[in-house]
Amino acid sequence: MLRITTVYPRFDLEYHWPRAEIQQQVTRVQIKTEGPVVEIDQRQCWSELGLPSPLGYSKQVRDEARLKTLEAIGKLAAEGDEVVERAGHFREEIIFADQAKRRMDERIPELNIQAVPTTPPKISFHYQLELDWSPGGVAITHDVRPPTITWHLGGVYVDVRG
Repeated sequence: MLRITTVYPRFDLEYHWPRAEIQQQVTRVQIKTEGPVVEIDQRQCWSELGLPSPLGYSKQVRDEARLKTLEAIGKLAAEGDEVVERAGHFREEIIFADQAKRRMDERIPELNIQAVPTTPPKISFHYQLELDWSPGGVAITHDVRPPTITWHLGGVYVDVRG
Protein backbone atom coordinates (compact mmCIF):
# COMPACT_ATOMS: atom_id res chain seq x y z
CA MET A 1 0.00 0.00 0.00
CA LEU A 2 1.17 3.40 -0.88
CA ARG A 3 0.16 6.27 1.21
CA ILE A 4 1.11 9.84 0.36
CA THR A 5 0.55 12.45 3.03
CA THR A 6 0.86 16.04 2.13
CA VAL A 7 1.31 18.60 4.87
CA TYR A 8 0.87 22.14 3.71
CA PRO A 9 3.26 24.71 5.01
CA ARG A 10 1.78 27.31 7.29
CA PHE A 11 2.89 30.23 9.24
CA ASP A 12 1.48 32.16 12.19
CA LEU A 13 1.72 35.90 12.22
CA GLU A 14 1.40 37.68 15.54
CA TYR A 15 1.60 41.45 15.44
CA HIS A 16 1.61 44.08 18.14
CA TRP A 17 0.16 47.53 17.67
CA PRO A 18 2.69 50.27 18.24
CA ARG A 19 2.16 52.24 21.46
CA ALA A 20 2.91 55.90 21.99
CA GLU A 21 2.96 57.70 25.31
CA ILE A 22 2.68 61.48 25.17
CA GLN A 23 3.54 63.74 28.10
CA GLN A 24 2.90 67.42 27.66
CA GLN A 25 4.43 70.10 29.85
CA VAL A 26 2.61 73.41 29.65
CA THR A 27 4.67 76.58 29.28
CA ARG A 28 4.70 78.52 32.55
CA VAL A 29 5.06 82.29 32.57
CA GLN A 30 5.01 84.38 35.74
CA ILE A 31 5.16 88.18 35.47
CA LYS A 32 5.84 90.51 38.39
CA THR A 33 5.69 94.26 37.90
CA GLU A 34 6.56 97.14 40.15
CA GLY A 35 5.50 100.64 39.31
CA PRO A 36 5.30 102.82 37.45
CA VAL A 37 6.40 105.30 40.08
CA VAL A 38 6.85 108.92 39.08
CA GLU A 39 8.78 111.22 41.40
CA ILE A 40 8.70 114.96 40.82
CA ASP A 41 11.16 117.03 42.84
CA GLN A 42 10.05 120.67 42.81
CA ARG A 43 12.10 121.90 45.75
CA GLN A 44 14.41 124.03 43.58
CA CYS A 45 11.42 125.53 41.72
CA TRP A 46 9.65 126.43 44.95
CA SER A 47 12.87 127.89 46.31
CA GLU A 48 13.22 130.15 43.25
CA LEU A 49 9.65 131.36 43.76
CA GLY A 50 10.50 132.26 47.34
CA LEU A 51 8.67 129.28 48.83
CA PRO A 52 11.40 127.13 50.36
CA SER A 53 10.95 124.04 52.51
CA PRO A 54 10.05 124.54 56.20
CA LEU A 55 13.67 124.08 57.28
CA GLY A 56 14.94 126.36 54.53
CA TYR A 57 12.25 128.93 55.35
CA SER A 58 13.21 129.02 59.03
CA LYS A 59 16.88 129.54 58.09
CA GLN A 60 15.91 132.26 55.63
CA VAL A 61 13.79 134.11 58.24
CA ARG A 62 16.62 133.82 60.77
CA ASP A 63 19.20 135.21 58.35
CA GLU A 64 16.92 138.03 57.16
CA ALA A 65 16.02 138.99 60.76
CA ARG A 66 19.69 139.14 61.72
CA LEU A 67 20.51 141.23 58.64
CA LYS A 68 17.59 143.64 59.19
CA THR A 69 18.49 144.05 62.87
CA LEU A 70 22.10 144.88 62.03
CA GLU A 71 21.01 147.27 59.27
CA ALA A 72 18.54 149.01 61.61
CA ILE A 73 21.19 149.42 64.30
CA GLY A 74 23.60 150.81 61.70
CA LYS A 75 21.01 153.29 60.37
CA LEU A 76 20.03 154.50 63.85
CA ALA A 77 23.71 155.00 64.75
CA ALA A 78 24.34 156.86 61.48
CA GLU A 79 21.31 159.09 61.96
CA GLY A 80 22.37 159.83 65.55
CA ASP A 81 25.86 160.71 64.37
CA GLU A 82 24.37 162.98 61.70
CA VAL A 83 22.19 164.80 64.28
CA VAL A 84 25.21 165.33 66.53
CA GLU A 85 27.33 166.58 63.60
CA ARG A 86 24.76 169.01 62.28
CA ALA A 87 23.56 170.30 65.62
CA GLY A 88 24.25 173.97 66.13
CA HIS A 89 24.61 174.68 62.43
CA PHE A 90 22.37 176.79 60.37
CA ARG A 91 19.02 175.22 59.47
CA GLU A 92 19.32 172.47 62.04
CA GLU A 93 15.55 171.97 61.98
CA ILE A 94 15.89 170.43 58.51
CA ILE A 95 17.95 167.50 59.85
CA PHE A 96 14.94 165.40 60.77
CA ALA A 97 13.11 166.30 57.56
CA ASP A 98 16.12 165.19 55.52
CA GLN A 99 16.27 161.91 57.41
CA ALA A 100 12.53 161.31 56.92
CA LYS A 101 12.88 162.03 53.19
CA ARG A 102 15.77 159.54 52.88
CA ARG A 103 13.71 156.88 54.67
CA MET A 104 10.84 157.48 52.27
CA ASP A 105 13.10 157.16 49.26
CA GLU A 106 14.54 153.90 50.59
CA ARG A 107 11.10 152.27 50.66
CA ILE A 108 10.54 152.54 46.91
CA PRO A 109 11.23 149.01 45.74
CA GLU A 110 13.30 148.18 42.74
CA LEU A 111 11.24 146.39 40.13
CA ASN A 112 12.73 143.35 38.47
CA ILE A 113 10.61 141.21 36.18
CA GLN A 114 11.70 137.69 35.36
CA ALA A 115 10.06 134.40 34.48
CA VAL A 116 10.36 132.02 37.38
CA PRO A 117 11.18 129.31 38.01
CA THR A 118 14.17 129.09 35.72
CA THR A 119 15.05 125.56 36.86
CA PRO A 120 12.71 122.80 35.64
CA PRO A 121 11.52 120.21 38.16
CA LYS A 122 13.43 116.94 38.38
CA ILE A 123 11.26 114.08 37.17
CA SER A 124 12.27 110.46 37.61
CA PHE A 125 10.48 107.28 36.63
CA HIS A 126 10.81 103.81 38.08
CA TYR A 127 9.34 100.70 36.48
CA GLN A 128 10.46 97.14 36.99
CA LEU A 129 9.37 93.96 35.26
CA GLU A 130 10.42 90.46 36.31
CA LEU A 131 9.64 87.63 33.93
CA ASP A 132 9.96 84.02 35.06
CA TRP A 133 9.78 81.80 31.99
CA SER A 134 9.68 78.02 32.05
CA PRO A 135 9.34 76.61 28.55
CA GLY A 136 7.05 73.67 28.09
CA GLY A 137 7.25 70.93 25.56
CA VAL A 138 6.13 67.49 24.58
CA ALA A 139 7.87 64.20 25.42
CA ILE A 140 6.82 61.28 23.24
CA THR A 141 7.97 57.74 24.00
CA HIS A 142 7.00 54.97 21.66
CA ASP A 143 7.14 51.21 21.76
CA VAL A 144 7.35 49.46 18.41
CA ARG A 145 7.85 45.71 18.36
CA PRO A 146 8.35 43.75 15.18
CA PRO A 147 5.78 41.08 14.28
CA THR A 148 6.35 37.51 15.41
CA ILE A 149 6.31 35.08 12.53
CA THR A 150 6.26 31.36 13.25
CA TRP A 151 6.92 29.16 10.21
CA HIS A 152 5.83 25.54 10.01
CA LEU A 153 7.35 23.66 7.13
CA GLY A 154 5.14 21.50 5.04
CA GLY A 155 6.12 18.43 3.18
CA VAL A 156 5.14 15.33 1.32
CA TYR A 157 5.46 12.06 3.20
CA VAL A 158 5.38 8.85 1.30
CA ASP A 159 4.70 5.69 3.22
CA VAL A 160 5.08 2.43 1.35
CA ARG A 161 3.96 -0.71 3.15
CA GLY A 162 3.79 -3.85 1.61
